[in-house]
Amino acid sequence: MATSKPESLFQEELTCPICLQLFSEPVVLPCGHNFCASCIGEVIEREAEEGQHTCPECRSEHKGKAALQRNFKLCNIVEGFKSSECTAAYQVLCDMCLENALPAVKTCLKCEISLCALHLKRHGEKKTFQSHSLVDATADLSARKCSLHDKPLEYYCVDDKSCICVSCCIEGNHKSHDVKSFKTAHAELKLILESQLKEITEKLNLSESLLRKANENETAVKAANAEMKQKAVELLDSLAELVANYKAHVIETIEAEQRPVVESLQQSIRRVTEQQSLLKHTQLQADSVWAEKDEILFIQKLLAIDSKLAEAIKEPLMEPTAKCLNRKKVFDYLEKKNTEFQADTARIQKGLQAFINPSQPLSLDPNTVHPNLILSDDLKTVRYTAVKQPYPNHAERFTGIYCQVRCSQGFSSGEHRWEVEMGKCQWGVGVCYKSNNDTSNTALGYNSASWSLQWWSNMLKAYTVSSSTALQCITQPVRVEVHLNYDAGTLSFYNASDNRVHLHTFNTTFTEPVYPAVWIISQKPTDWITLKSTLYTE
Repeated sequence: MATSKPESLFQEELTCPICLQLFSEPVVLPCGHNFCASCIGEVIEREAEEGQHTCPECRSEHKGKAALQRNFKLCNIVEGFKSSECTAAYQVLCDMCLENALPAVKTCLKCEISLCALHLKRHGEKKTFQSHSLVDATADLSARKCSLHDKPLEYYCVDDKSCICVSCCIEGNHKSHDVKSFKTAHAELKLILESQLKEITEKLNLSESLLRKANENETAVKAANAEMKQKAVELLDSLAELVANYKAHVIETIEAEQRPVVESLQQSIRRVTEQQSLLKHTQLQADSVWAEKDEILFIQKLLAIDSKLAEAIKEPLMEPTAKCLNRKKVFDYLEKKNTEFQADTARIQKGLQAFINPSQPLSLDPNTVHPNLILSDDLKTVRYTAVKQPYPNHAERFTGIYCQVRCSQGFSSGEHRWEVEMGKCQWGVGVCYKSNNDTSNTALGYNSASWSLQWWSNMLKAYTVSSSTALQCITQPVRVEVHLNYDAGTLSFYNASDNRVHLHTFNTTFTEPVYPAVWIISQKPTDWITLKSTLYTE
């Protein structure tokens, strides 16, 4: 079929300038010119010996195969052009037209002929042909015929999931199978396909949601990793600075103690050196007198140096000595600095460990538990007892009228969450500094070293040293979630037993590590508080 002028121009644009054929797997060079992948590949191989690659069209230099990029858009255009050519070349024509056959619009499966619109109308006017099956015009009917009986396919076998002819139903292997007409099978299979498409669509939507969530998680993980890396570098830099300072202090201390010792020794050396110089000079003068032959001159010269000789002989030689280094003073000072260094190092290492591996469970500290409280074996639950327990004395133990206990774990950075569950008792939940010295007589939240949320006398209040805030809460919370953002200076409480309702947030500036703590206010043997969840960092 001859192509029109516009089609011819379009085909020229889709032609490779090397092989002069339609592009095959077109690739583009940095200069913008396109070639078949195989064509430009051969050119690049030939140019390899010269060590220089140029575009066959504009001669601009490029980096060889590394510069090639697949032109997907051009590839699609070429495929579309080829498809349109094939469609035009293999157009089905009417079998009933005697001259200048027109394009067919339908093919009769019974008559096995293709018909144009005019002949299709005549075909449909005959009653004997009205029951014939018509399909879109096609030149190949083999796919619509039974491979065994060479008859048109008219039925669908549900059991074997295959298309069959009349003979297959009557005398073939399908005569006892569940057989349906194409129309019925089409409707039923379309419903099944519709359901399957719905499921696929739902799974696609779910996959998109999962991918979106995964991408969000990836972003969050990368951000968390970057933050962790930065924090680790900061802590390790602090450790390196601490080591450098410790080294400088040690060297400075030793040098300060050694300095007067060295100066004393140097002074002694200078004195002996001066004596030695005087002796040498006197010796030279005495040698000169000794060599004098004239008696009068000998006597006169000897009398002239007599006093120097006497002085040189009389003055004792002093052995160079130095003051003793005060080793005890150095040792005591270094011992003090060493203790400080170890404490600071441990603090930094603990901070690094807590930041990198924060998933350690909270546990109540046995050294702080009040004598009227009993800890469970797992250090998660505390119960009230009227009988005072014989706990050993400890500087951090709560011993006053308030039955309190704090956790062993403390936080000096980051974000942390934990949950506390309590029985139907009066309670207090919060955090405190370890340096809180008023452990005997002050309740949690009633001094500058603690903050707490309390349920007392059927009222919920937030306590800190500067204020107490009554909170709106009708029912007694039995499960409280605590959020601590140390760096931001926030301490938030949520009612975890009531759709996680926010109760209160403290805003402050933490100056020391803070420790979770609880307080049983009422005094009944049934009163208890439990740490329900493990600690984690966001």
